[in-house]
Amino acid sequence: MSTDLSRHIETTPLIDTHEHLRFEEDWLEDGPDILQDLFGNYVTADLAVAGATEEDIQMLFDASNPDLAARFERIRKAWEAVQFTGYGEAVRNLAEHIYQMSTITAEALPQAQERLTKLRKPGIRLGLLNRGANLDHVQTDNFVWACGPDESGRDFFLYDLSWVNFCNGDIRRGDLAKETGIEVNSLEDLRQAMARLFEMYAPYAIAVKSQHAYSRTLCWEERTEAATTGSLARILRNPDNAS
Repeated sequence: MSTDLSRHIETTPLIDTHEHLRFEEDWLEDGPDILQDLFGNYVTADLAVAGATEEDIQMLFDASNPDLAARFERIRKAWEAVQFTGYGEAVRNLAEHIYQMSTITAEALPQAQERLTKLRKPGIRLGLLNRGANLDHVQTDNFVWACGPDESGRDFFLYDLSWVNFCNGDIRRGDLAKETGIEVNSLEDLRQAMARLFEMYAPYAIAVKSQHAYSRTLCWEERTEAATTGSLARILRNPDNAS
């Protein structure tokens, strides 16, 4: 039975704060096929736990093979075992609400592929996410400094200014010089280059992402000017051994 609370939840717009979406032109020209779209997410970990081999999963995503049924068959038993996990539910919701498949079967895949092909038009992606999923906007982390306006949805597809390289001590001098016009040879140069990145991209960025949790400790320690200068000098001399 529908309640005031359930209706409120269903109609409340959400903000998707962590995405790795590709640009619309990539989706239009080189987007996923139906199996890649359905299973190209964390559900692959569930499939592996349920018995799908690495080769099975690789073949599942091999769009050069047009035999959708054969590719799906490789993971079908594993899928049937994990379809009610959290990630499995997300896949089933995608299949049902976007591709009109109440159950993912080999027989239903060709028609779903046709529907995906019809959906791949300018503006459709924005409509699916904004009006269909009731998202206010999405925040995309694409690991780069540049985060200019996305013309496919300027107020919807928003981007993070990536600070991951700096947080990991990876000072990409060539890239910085090309992007900012500043060659980094000292700590002051680095400050100026970082400030220049903010001047260029902060007006468009929705956030700054450090993204470093996978590759270094979260235990930060304030360093003196002298210590920082010494560390930077070592990195510039031997960038392959930044740690």
